[in-house]
Formats: sequence, C-alpha cells, structure tokens
Amino acid sequence: MRLIIPGLIAIVGLAACQGARCAETTPTLLTARKPVITKNQAEEVALNEVYARHPTRALVDIVTATRRSVRPGVFDVHVEMTGSPEARAIYDVVISEGADGELVVSGFTKVQ
Repeated sequence: MRLIIPGLIAIVGLAACQGARCAETTPTLLTARKPVITKNQAEEVALNEVYARHPTRALVDIVTATRRSVRPGVFDVHVEMTGSPEARAIYDVVISEGADGELVVSGFTKVQ
C-alpha cells in the first residue's frame, strides 16, 4: 500500500498543475544546429572566386571537392579550366566555414 500512495500523490500533483504555478516553469528550448556545408556549396564558392580573380578565364572542365573537416567545415577544391593541357589553368582553393557560418576562401593557389 505504501507504493501506491506516493504514486497517487504525484498524479494529484500533476492534476493540480494549473494557472500561475505551471506558467512559472520555463520550457526547455530546443536549438537547431547549423547545417553542415556541402561539397556543392564549397565548389560554388571556389568557382566564384576563380572567376572573381580571373574574369576572362575559360570554362570549367573539372571540379573536385574533398572535405578536410566537418565542424568547422573545410574543403579542398581542385578546379581545372578548359584548354590545351599546356595552357589550361588549374587552381587549388581552400574553402572554410567562418564563425558566422559564411563560407570564405582561406587559400587560393594557381597550380598551372
């Protein structure tokens, strides 16, 4: 009989929870995590940077992005432009996730 009575008291306490006393409790807030940046986003930022630095550059032939880390997001993006093998431009671009979640170019190297 002793086990039932504490259970009944808890049920009565929950049923009596109305009005100001229940409104005083603060609900637990759920926070959404920032989405993880994708390879496509990193490739887009890298290509925009290539064309910003070299606006008359040829068309993109090959783009490959490799994730270096997830949080913060860091990608190594390899960009090859169209053209003959000797004349084609090749770039290695590092894309990082800034503190505010923006993607920034943290490295830019013209390989060829």
